[in-house]
Amino acid sequence: MAKAMGGDLMLQMLHEFREMQEEAKEQYARTQKELRVLRTKCRVVYRRTQVFADQVRAFSREVDGFRDNMDEFVTHLSTLAKEVDGIKLHQTKMFGQAGRMLNQLADAQSTDRNRIDVLEERMDGPGEN
Repeated sequence: MAKAMGGDLMLQMLHEFREMQEEAKEQYARTQKELRVLRTKCRVVYRRTQVFADQVRAFSREVDGFRDNMDEFVTHLSTLAKEVDGIKLHQTKMFGQAGRMLNQLADAQSTDRNRIDVLEERMDGPGEN
């Protein structure tokens, strides 16, 4: 009887072992399927990361180009500002000279007017009337 009970116990353990094997096979199959899905998703993420990295590099080149253009623009703007300052300085000098010349002309006219008045008085002097 012990032998029969031992045999039954062995058969039961063997049956449970086979069930565990089947469960392990199913779990292995599910795991393999999930790993394939995960690998596919990883490849997609990797490709997208590569695309993103390429876009970042392209954007970086664009930013570098923009920065270079801005540096050139600022240089031209600075040169233009210096030229405008030079023009303003020359204009100020020219207006100053023109003002002095006008004052000199006004003084000369005033002096000439005084001379003319003196000459007219002498010509119209007391003996001539």
